[in-house]
Amino acid sequence: MNPAAMSALAVFGGAAIGSLSPVLSNYVLQRRVARRDLINREIAERQRLYSDFISEGTRLHADAMTNNTFDLNELVSLYALTSRIRLVSQEEVVHAAEEIVRNIVQRYGEINVTLEDLREAALASKADPLKRFSTTCRKDLQRLARLAG
Repeated sequence: MNPAAMSALAVFGGAAIGSLSPVLSNYVLQRRVARRDLINREIAERQRLYSDFISEGTRLHADAMTNNTFDLNELVSLYALTSRIRLVSQEEVVHAAEEIVRNIVQRYGEINVTLEDLREAALASKADPLKRFSTTCRKDLQRLARLAG
């Protein structure tokens, strides 16, 4: 092959590679940024969902401890939150949420707790029925944060 043609091909090849490098680099960078943004939005949505479940679960648990009868409409929102958790969360979080719902339903059929019993349980650090759920949620959110980098 002609040395002049080889030089021309080398120049054009180098120019092509040189011009593609920033394009590929930008593509990879934009992909990482988009992935991180998506994960950060997912984290924020799960935080809201978990917070709503904790608020509703705590309210219903307190109601179950002081009342023997329950209104089914009160539990519907907790079941709805549990189903939303089931859509987006890991199995450990789902199991912890389902355990809370079972405990609340079971608690409605038991003898009411007095305010003195509640106070003693709180002082003895036994009054956190949602601890396993919140701990499991924190681990799930930390796992997502690691994925975001």
